[in-house]
Amino acid sequence: MACQGHLYSVHFQLMNHLTDSPASLDIIHIILGNESCDLDSVVSALCLGLLMHSQGTRSSCIPVLNIPREEYALKTEVTYFLSKNGISEDLLTFRDEVDLAALHAAGRLRLTLVDHHALPERDRPLYASLASVTPDEPSAVAVLDHRPRDAVAAAAWPRDCEVVINVVGSCASLVGERILALAPELFDAQVADLIRGTVLLDTACFSAQADRTTPSDTAIVSACEERGTGHASDRSATFEDIIAARKDVSELTALQILHKDMKVVRGLPLPGMPLLVQDFLQRADAAEALAALCAKHLSDAAVVMGMSFSGEASSTLRRDIAVYSAGGKEQPAKTLVEALQKDESLQLVERPCALPGVSLFDQRNTKCSRKQVLPLVQAALSA
Repeated sequence: MACQGHLYSVHFQLMNHLTDSPASLDIIHIILGNESCDLDSVVSALCLGLLMHSQGTRSSCIPVLNIPREEYALKTEVTYFLSKNGISEDLLTFRDEVDLAALHAAGRLRLTLVDHHALPERDRPLYASLASVTPDEPSAVAVLDHRPRDAVAAAAWPRDCEVVINVVGSCASLVGERILALAPELFDAQVADLIRGTVLLDTACFSAQADRTTPSDTAIVSACEERGTGHASDRSATFEDIIAARKDVSELTALQILHKDMKVVRGLPLPGMPLLVQDFLQRADAAEALAALCAKHLSDAAVVMGMSFSGEASSTLRRDIAVYSAGGKEQPAKTLVEALQKDESLQLVERPCALPGVSLFDQRNTKCSRKQVLPLVQAALSA
């Protein structure tokens, strides 16, 4: 199991680097997933790290999950699926265990961003450490992502780095393609099963209603089924198992649910949830959790996206969106509401909401996910 073996190696490399003196000149190549730390981000970071480790000659390659270790239990589908595929938590490295700013300041950081390409304000100096192209490391991409390009982020990238941004259903599809092209011997059953399950989740098991599937996604899943333990006949079962794990928030508080799958846009929290916002707002601790979320991020507003999907590939997908105004402040909530309502592609229909400070909308166009909403929020906050 190539991926598991690499993670054992990474564990010992990390322990050595953490005890290095400040004067050490060793370069550490960090493969950093996004802040939501969803299954696509995690599997993409782990598998891309494996590829870069196999072909790199200049540095240690360490995939890093972009959350504190204490938040890992919130990622119920991630913990379930990694454990099922032989990867335990003790083999993983988390953001609070590596001081990226210190490595960058010491000139020891080499960075790859996977499943995202726009860093939050506190991390923007790290753009200067994005991996540069070298003849001896053909796999050393600086950015590998599948979401629309952020022009502000792109302007900060060094000119000598390779950026791969292709719109596909899952970033894991791009990682799988890269492994097959550069080191097919690494594509063992474990890697195949990890990528296959991730792509099936991100594309809603190739659901026509979700409309996120591309030829790259279907091709990589077929390649995975040639090498792994999964078969075309049990795709729905794989998808339903992961969905069930993701939806299991029975042991989480409302605040933990908000943090389960969250992105931060220009300082504003944008959580996604495996349940409809309208149902979340029925919880007794919902109002307190929304206020605490905004307080933690020093934000006067939050945009919350909900989704309901039964787990059956033929079921009906539903989405809704809420804009929350912290402390009754008019802005930026008013601007955000206007921007979202103005975008006809979302097909928003306002719903009554008894919770103060919350504007709630049904999203009739379920094909639009957070990837499409995020640029709208960015533009509204930048206006």
